[in-house]
Amino acid sequence: MKKILTLTLVAGLMFNASAQDAADKKVMAGLTFGGALNFNNPQTNTMDAKVGGDFVAGMALNWNFSNNIGLATGLEFDFNRFKTNSYNSVYFDYDDKEIVRQKDASASNSSFLVDERKHKSIYLSLPVMLKFQTNFMGYMRYYGKFGVRNSFLLMTRTDNTGQGYDQLGVVDKDVTSLDDMLSPGVMSVYKGSIGLSAGAEYNITGSTVLVAELGYYYGFSEVFRQEGSLFGDDEKDLSLYQVNGGVKEYYTPSVKQGQLLLKLAVLF
Repeated sequence: MKKILTLTLVAGLMFNASAQDAADKKVMAGLTFGGALNFNNPQTNTMDAKVGGDFVAGMALNWNFSNNIGLATGLEFDFNRFKTNSYNSVYFDYDDKEIVRQKDASASNSSFLVDERKHKSIYLSLPVMLKFQTNFMGYMRYYGKFGVRNSFLLMTRTDNTGQGYDQLGVVDKDVTSLDDMLSPGVMSVYKGSIGLSAGAEYNITGSTVLVAELGYYYGFSEVFRQEGSLFGDDEKDLSLYQVNGGVKEYYTPSVKQGQLLLKLAVLF
């Protein structure tokens, strides 16, 4: 009986010491990855946007001001995917594998009538969030976070289905899809969202913790580049247009994007 009590006491001391190692650390960093559902909210009646997906991978950094309040940040790569459908007749000009912007358009470009587009973008994201956490209860502690997720566009391409036309405006029956097209001027350089998340940390050993977190992020900025918007975007950088009386009128789709994001991390 004494041996059982002794072992129980030793195990309890090790249990508390292990959790204390993690609780005492002011800065914790490690790897994080996760997945998200993208909820796209069109701001015009000219298009529809379907629910998409997102894969996230990168580095997480937690800086604890005290046992219960801290700053959560990091650097993450977001691999973003979603589809849009056009209700009106929307075109773009293209040259080989590149969609041509207004400022680069010429009479030698072929054109394409868009029915559906799959957008494939890579962002570098910098979350900046206040973290409110409990003390460790055994091996576990729980937290909530509130803040802003800032995403900066690194690359974007599109897969397109519709109907192609040659330089003279004649239907090209062989061109009904254009895949993996370079798409400069399509997406906004900055995508911002404000979010709320909740999660738990499990102390594996020493100061190492396993983290699971679920949050929702409401997009407050435009996903697509707008005329005269942030970072000096200009109408001549636009590539989509509608034809009115034989004249090209360049057109900007309008979508804001929310995310339901599940992340896992290992912090040291």
